[in-house]
Amino acid sequence: MTSPVGDYNGDVGGVKFYKGRAVVDSDTHGAAVAYMRRRGYTLTPINETAASEERVPEQDGPVKPKAADNKDTWVAYTVATTDLSEAEAGDLTKTELQELADKEQES
Repeated sequence: MTSPVGDYNGDVGGVKFYKGRAVVDSDTHGAAVAYMRRRGYTLTPINETAASEERVPEQDGPVKPKAADNKDTWVAYTVATTDLSEAEAGDLTKTELQELADKEQES
């Protein structure tokens, strides 16, 4: 779903928009979708099977977080992929956790 206001961040009928875009399930938010269509929002259907195949690559083990993910996500990943305890990983900065993950991938 695309908002008529390109940089809109917020909630419309339970649908959360970021930078004017949102992913919405019309079965769950049918009334909100109908409202947004009447108000000039653009609905672009997504082929769920193709989208899920693109987003979820086959991989063994934990998936490395994205750089923008929060520190807690990085701590969990570090604990799962190294010998560090949760407390030890929690004492590191997010940048240190990311650097450690990069080193672990290289070895």
